[in-house]
Amino acid sequence: MKKRNHLKHIVLCSFIFLRILFADTTDVFNRVNSISESLKKQYCPDKRTSVWLIEPQYEDDQYILRGETDNKPAQMELYRQIENALPEIHFQRDVKLLPDDVMDGIIFAVPKNSIAILRRSPSVTEEMVTQTLRGLPLDILKKERDFYFVRTDDGYLGWVSDDRVIEGDKTFKEEWESSPKVVFVDLEGVVYSKPTKKAMPVSDVVMGNRFKLIEKRRKWTKVAYADGRMGYIRSKSLQDFDDYLKNPLIPENVIKTAYTLVGRPYIWGAASPKEMDCSGFTQIVFRQNGYVLQRDASMQVFEGVTVDTTNFPNNLKPADLIFFSPYPDRITHVGLYIGDYRFIHCSGRVRIDSFNPEDSNYNNYRRHSIRAVRRIIED
Repeated sequence: MKKRNHLKHIVLCSFIFLRILFADTTDVFNRVNSISESLKKQYCPDKRTSVWLIEPQYEDDQYILRGETDNKPAQMELYRQIENALPEIHFQRDVKLLPDDVMDGIIFAVPKNSIAILRRSPSVTEEMVTQTLRGLPLDILKKERDFYFVRTDDGYLGWVSDDRVIEGDKTFKEEWESSPKVVFVDLEGVVYSKPTKKAMPVSDVVMGNRFKLIEKRRKWTKVAYADGRMGYIRSKSLQDFDDYLKNPLIPENVIKTAYTLVGRPYIWGAASPKEMDCSGFTQIVFRQNGYVLQRDASMQVFEGVTVDTTNFPNNLKPADLIFFSPYPDRITHVGLYIGDYRFIHCSGRVRIDSFNPEDSNYNNYRRHSIRAVRRIIED
């Protein structure tokens, strides 16, 4: 009987200990998570453009702080605040800083094809979140299976298949960025293996693609891809990269570029001259004129300056961005004002609609769902 009571006592004590331990661990986790959420809002508020995944764990009688971020100041501040808030607890630090702690120096990539697709997760079956163009820079944050997690030049994050890019270290990045380059400025075309249209194609090419400049002649320019291929493009279709960056951002040129895309199809997540969604369209148009808009309509609505929509559209000017939504608290669509009550946008396809009820292309739905107007090109 005494032995049975002794065993009951041991079981009871163990149960009480585990309850106390569980309660203490839960309290520690809650305090860590509270600090983490506060820092996330301060340093990494948007998962489309920043990484913040923090998870406290308890294993083998030890607290461990696991996770990953691309923001070093936030990582260091996390460690500091947890140490101050829980000085009696030692945490094993295992929050990876991307890409430094995981990529062994491979930090930069350039798309091989005219268009590169970025996906939500590292799988070809996952949805497309955005696109980027040949020659544009990609910062590599990490790798999983056959995909790189990258940041585009507009700050957007996504997964790209590793066979669609050429990757390298800091030296590769510096060499690509410093080399003389040209930009394809026509809507689309072909790169040939010899300086004649009768030659075998090397690849397609679209507006905004960048190449290394090898040799420029009157009719044909020899170019190099980041992956080492060579080809020839009609010289009249190219612009020197330095001059391209200096293109004046004026409404007439922005609208002229927009007109060249009329009829192009709408594809959710696309952002190229071949296909695009609404914010991909406005981004492509402004990019071609030297200004890189953020990726999504809900991000673009914070760029530029606010335009008063009182007595709409009297205060609007050509090239203003118009934002729409059936909901009062979020933006779902964007278009470009071109004057005379008309706007151009990608909805089904790139098309011109009107806010004037007397016009045949009047769009009643868009007229009554305007939420904001922003001016990128100020006087």
